[in-house]
Amino acid sequence: MDDDGSAEALSPEDNYALDIAGYLVIRGVLSRAETEACNAAIDQVGQTEGMLDWERPHRDPFVNLLEHSTLARYLREICTGDFRLNRYAHLLPEVASADEPLNGGNEPRNWSRSYFQMDQTRFVQGVIAIWALADVDEGDGGFVLVPGTHKSHVETPEDILHGNDDMGLTEQPELKAGDLLLCTETVLHGMRPWKGKARQRLLRFGFIGSHVRRSNGAPPSDTDRDPPAWTEDMTPEQRVIMGIDRPNPGPVVHSDGQKTWVDDGDVGTYHPSIYVRDPDCDIDEKEFYHWDLCGHLVIRGVMDEEWLSAANEAIDAHIEGLERSDGDATHGAESLAGNGLSMLTGLFDFPEPHCEPFRRMIAHPAVVQRMNWMSGSGFVLDCARVIEYEKGTSGHGLHSGPVPGTPRSIYALQNGRTYCETINVTWQLRDANPGDGGFMCIPGSHKCRYELPESIKKLVDDRGLVKHVPMKAGDVVLFMGSAQIHGAYPWMADTPRRGVIANYVSRNLDQPAFRF
Repeated sequence: MDDDGSAEALSPEDNYALDIAGYLVIRGVLSRAETEACNAAIDQVGQTEGMLDWERPHRDPFVNLLEHSTLARYLREICTGDFRLNRYAHLLPEVASADEPLNGGNEPRNWSRSYFQMDQTRFVQGVIAIWALADVDEGDGGFVLVPGTHKSHVETPEDILHGNDDMGLTEQPELKAGDLLLCTETVLHGMRPWKGKARQRLLRFGFIGSHVRRSNGAPPSDTDRDPPAWTEDMTPEQRVIMGIDRPNPGPVVHSDGQKTWVDDGDVGTYHPSIYVRDPDCDIDEKEFYHWDLCGHLVIRGVMDEEWLSAANEAIDAHIEGLERSDGDATHGAESLAGNGLSMLTGLFDFPEPHCEPFRRMIAHPAVVQRMNWMSGSGFVLDCARVIEYEKGTSGHGLHSGPVPGTPRSIYALQNGRTYCETINVTWQLRDANPGDGGFMCIPGSHKCRYELPESIKKLVDDRGLVKHVPMKAGDVVLFMGSAQIHGAYPWMADTPRRGVIANYVSRNLDQPAFRF
């Protein structure tokens, strides 16, 4: 219960979803009458901002939104303490440049805005509240975000910031009139051109913790006061450091250890580092970003047609060795029910030439190159098997994850290096298109600090967190075998699912020798 005796606003599913994705949608908070009152006031006044300063009665519907009990309850739990208005109410623009950069991303780190959770206590100092005053359907555009980026430790690639290549990471929340979207400020977010048939009506408020510096354009504070007269004689460097006329961000005060100076054209943040990027590391920055953010990475077209044909022919020649499990792999998820899973082992021991397509996979350059920066050298192949799922084969329930933590399930990024102790590599021998079934995961779950709620585990209410990963024959997916929560949907396609799953462990873990 809250201090006022009311029930807690955030359910276990809310806590899990907020920790994973960085945002929540609370459905149907406003009545139709409340949304109509807001829309009528906007239409009558003809402005898109400053609603809280309008004359009564036009401002009254927006004051009600600011003071809404549901909003207050959620903010009280998300912010874990006092919060205050940081930005005036305004409608998000319908006209947005296609290349307008997104905001947020948590890198570089801003502790006054960052998301941090420890020992069942959450510290969030910046929250965006968006009231939907009209429906936003799939493909309408407008407000978009990249789930999980409130925990990102990697600089956002320019292509993602400007929408040139979002790598399938950017999402546009679907909303109904009366919904409330709450988004941590460090989630990568922004606007894309509006494509909806009706007008966009998304009203945004911004909130911060009581100890956080307000943004430019924030409501005035009771503690604000004019600087004393003696400050007029200060140098430009002194005025910046004293916070006089303090824009955010302001000009940079430079120093060479002997003198200080201000370059008025140099506005922003100067934060030097002792580390520099290694031009010889052979790391693709967008792949690095995707791996850290999601916990998996797809490499397209590694196998050519000849290699694919040889692998499939080898499996067909040894298909009598296929073993079907009688066990239930659904982990209690009724929607995953179906026939038992089938696998084929001993593929490296097949007689020539049938062993060759699989032995090529063991130390393939495309895999080794990524594994070296994902885990560090010294990793070892633990086991490998062929999966062959006929139509109607059951799914595999969600499993693994960092809670509770074990040496196998920990993921970390430190000093520019990612550390993952177990990595699974699946070689796709046939297409897995949307709707076919197959590999699914919860992107970002390798960083979660909440246990997986049963309703999400059983896919009763997954909050949109569980994602299917479509792939083509010849693609390879690497995923954190123990850190990322993953599984598989039932196989629905007429052509059986077929692939090779190879499990690798880091140099730090003990494993049986030649467990094939």
